[in-house]
Amino acid sequence: MRQTSSSLADSRRGVAVIEFALVLPLLALLALGILGYGQYFLLAHSVQQIANDAARATIGGLSAAERVALANGTVARELGQMPAVQPGQMSVAVEDAGELTIVRLRLDAATHGLFAARIVPMPDPVIERRATVRQGGIE
Repeated sequence: MRQTSSSLADSRRGVAVIEFALVLPLLALLALGILGYGQYFLLAHSVQQIANDAARATIGGLSAAERVALANGTVARELGQMPAVQPGQMSVAVEDAGELTIVRLRLDAATHGLFAARIVPMPDPVIERRATVRQGGIE
């Protein structure tokens, strides 16, 4: 039995549709993974930059209380530029260890984008970063 050229073209189109239907979920998961990890890296980098800026701001403080106030003010100001992060989602800890000041930031990103969707495996949504400065200069 011989197929005509039009039925052969139809069967090839049908095979292409089936192959596309099999590959589409994999491509969608790959794209979502790229977006999810991109969001994670953006948040992690932003938290580290905020920690660095807050630590630098503490250099101007004359007392431990003033250094804490400077760090908290810097974090609050920079969080205002990140609409995705609400102030209550990030905790700030400032520690004076001799001549060093350590600023620790902790962001719970569990409610952000693909962390909340849980479509693809994601890293731990709690992002912790720290920055250390020596009073009188950067370490």
